[in-house]
Amino acid sequence: MARRGAWQNWGRNQTCDPISIESPRSLLELCELVGSADRAGQRVRIAATGHSFSDIACTDSRMLRIEALDRVIDVDRDAMTITVEAGIRLFVLNDELAKRGLGLSNLGDIDKQTLAGALSTGTHGTSHRLGPIAAAVIGLELVTANGDLVTCSPTEEPELFECARIGLGVFGIITKVRLQCEPAFRLHSLEEPHEFEEALESWNSITANNDHVDSYWFPHSEVVTIKAANRTDRPIWVKSRQKQWREEVLIGNYIFGGLAAYGRKRPSKVPSIARMVASNMGRVEKVDVSHRVFCSPRLIRFVEMEYALPIEQMQATLRRIRELIESEKLQVDFPVEIRALPADDIPLSMAHGRETAFLAVHVSSGTPFEKYFRGVEAIMDEVEGRPHWGKMHFQTAEKLAPRYAEWGKFQKVRATWDPEGRFANAYTDRVLGPTK
Repeated sequence: MARRGAWQNWGRNQTCDPISIESPRSLLELCELVGSADRAGQRVRIAATGHSFSDIACTDSRMLRIEALDRVIDVDRDAMTITVEAGIRLFVLNDELAKRGLGLSNLGDIDKQTLAGALSTGTHGTSHRLGPIAAAVIGLELVTANGDLVTCSPTEEPELFECARIGLGVFGIITKVRLQCEPAFRLHSLEEPHEFEEALESWNSITANNDHVDSYWFPHSEVVTIKAANRTDRPIWVKSRQKQWREEVLIGNYIFGGLAAYGRKRPSKVPSIARMVASNMGRVEKVDVSHRVFCSPRLIRFVEMEYALPIEQMQATLRRIRELIESEKLQVDFPVEIRALPADDIPLSMAHGRETAFLAVHVSSGTPFEKYFRGVEAIMDEVEGRPHWGKMHFQTAEKLAPRYAEWGKFQKVRATWDPEGRFANAYTDRVLGPTK
């Protein structure tokens, strides 16, 4: 079904007006739509739930949505693999895996994206030994620029497989994904507040000695919360549903969102609001199935920039962000998130070839962010920072190319599979360069 109309992302900072928005109901229909676009010389982009803050999904040509392609195709319990259509949303995938006694090794904290979108942008969780979601991929099926289907894996079209796992949508439309899973597991999660400098000094050892560490610094305050999660055989233990809803939804979303809205109207109050919120952060502990610990409800809309940097640069860089906020008198109403990943071999992964720390800055939707984000980006440029492909940044291909050892390989594979740039848009023209 095709329709016209403006498209807007979840964070409400990106809009576009494609000539059509089409939602194929079958693989055959999707192939026909892509083939017709190729014959007409039109570009095609995939947009789904809109959880990217960059304009990676935007187009003034044809937009396709594949959420209807969301079936579980195959489960191999012996090999612990699952094959699914790529329009499946992560929270549905997690539930389907749990029913079968399986789980993914590492997840981010938002589960509303489609699997295709999460892979294409490099969505990741946090761990010193477990990589992004793309690291679990062992096979892909894509619709190529002329509407044909191609499958790839480490042994079949291996270069396409290597690049398309985090491919920004430029190799084709991912339609099926085979994932390596593991037996379902539980996580013991403990979240506690720490003083800023103490948190930074202990962060390396805490990160190295726990399976998953996610930290938040509250600007204008001295408080850093550190959430450490570890695999456990302990039985599930969570607060009552009422108490959990109060902490995670009422306080963590609605009350915090109300305070952020007040801060937008009275910016001078933001620092005192931030200190009040930070001072009320307490100890939170639970044991639950893995995906319910990894993922949290995110009801308050925000805009985010995230950078990957060499892990040894994290502390100095966060201190510089703090200095930026203070010197420029920025009113920052959202925490700065700190995560980590091991080095991987995916060409345009943000953690390619180096042990990586991630620093993510946020503002509530509707808050001016350019001065803050450009200031942070200037700091990241000095440490060879790599932007998250699905989050706000202002980089260009010229600046990014030297930061990726396999940039040339990625471009060569792209030119092979989409020489006419059918899957390009203004964003990929800027961050990767045009195909011609």
